[in-house]
Amino acid sequence: QRVVDVVLRAFGAAAASQGCMNNLTFGDATMGYYETIAGGAGAGPGWHGRSGVHTHMTNTRITDPEILERRYPVLLRRFGLRK
Repeated sequence: QRVVDVVLRAFGAAAASQGCMNNLTFGDATMGYYETIAGGAGAGPGWHGRSGVHTHMTNTRITDPEILERRYPVLLRRFGLRK
C-alpha cells in the first residue's frame, strides 16, 4: 500500500491513503472470525479524500452488522465511522 502511495504522490495523482490494513479477529476452538477494516483514501486534484474505504489492497467490503450478529455470538453496540 505504501508503495502505491509513493507512486501516486510522485505523479501528483493523489494524497496518501492510510497505508496499512487494520484487522479484527476473534474466536475460540469452535469458530473464528476475521475482518479487514478500511482506513481511507487520499484526496486528488479533483476529489476529496474518503474515510472508511479500502485502498490498494483488497476487493472486499466489511460484513454487514446484521449478518455478523446472525452468524456469530456477538452483539454490536455501535457501528460507524469515528470522527
